[in-house]
Amino acid sequence: MRKLWMKMAVVLVLFAGVAAAQDTSSQAAGSAKVAPMQTFTSTDGRFSIVFPGVPQQTSQVVNLKNGESTTIYQFSAEADNGNTSYIVMYNDYSAAIVGGSPQALLERTRDGAVAGKTLLTDVAIDLNGVPGRAYTAVDSDGYNYEVHEFLAGIRFYQLIITTSKGFTATQHGAFMNSFRLL
Repeated sequence: MRKLWMKMAVVLVLFAGVAAAQDTSSQAAGSAKVAPMQTFTSTDGRFSIVFPGVPQQTSQVVNLKNGESTTIYQFSAEADNGNTSYIVMYNDYSAAIVGGSPQALLERTRDGAVAGKTLLTDVAIDLNGVPGRAYTAVDSDGYNYEVHEFLAGIRFYQLIITTSKGFTATQHGAFMNSFRLL
């Protein structure tokens, strides 16, 4: 389980090339209990989504290459005996970073996230007019990453499902399809 969380930590690599996540899981290894899907709402994050269980919440300040910093807010839950992680992250960028094409910024964040991995799929998407990207990748250890990212003004959101080699996320559709901006 700890290895999966460490693999997940490299998923969020801001286009600035710096990010980290903390192992905050509290689920006991080997636990076969599957948590029911339940709606989670972040009023500060201005979103809602369904998670398998109650997500762990963390935040971390990250320094960007241009000298600015941003706070990354992370909400995560594990399922499938720790073989799947469901994650939502968001942070705000300055107007100077966001300026220009939203897809250009989304492509840079995608490129940072898949560095050292094999990009399998990639497509521009939108969420009720909010520009986004959906992509999948796999790393050399067989961990799979599915990411939907959106840029709503200066706020950058990532929905991430990470699975161990040979596993399929059992609540994939419920998680990815339930994301709503408030």
